[in-house]
Amino acid sequence: MTKMLDLLDAYLEGEGHQTCRIDGSVSWQDRKEAIRSFNTDPNVFIFLLSTRAGGLGINLTSADTVIIYDSDWTTVSCAADSADSAHNS
Repeated sequence: MTKMLDLLDAYLEGEGHQTCRIDGSVSWQDRKEAIRSFNTDPNVFIFLLSTRAGGLGINLTSADTVIIYDSDWTTVSCAADSADSAHNS
């Protein structure tokens, strides 16, 4: 279910952008590093996050924009919760 993230990641890398990514296969150690990098490194301004990653302490306090692409057709309230989580600080 993360094929769209694969495509976006490859495209953004090809355009010279640095990204962070978390999906269901990423270990908690790598999650922690990706979140730290996104929140502190100004060169990393795109975070690719799968809803399959779950809400395991993901707090992207520096996010100012959230774009939700949901291939699972999650309910609107669940999608809104995901967007709200990016702005919690």
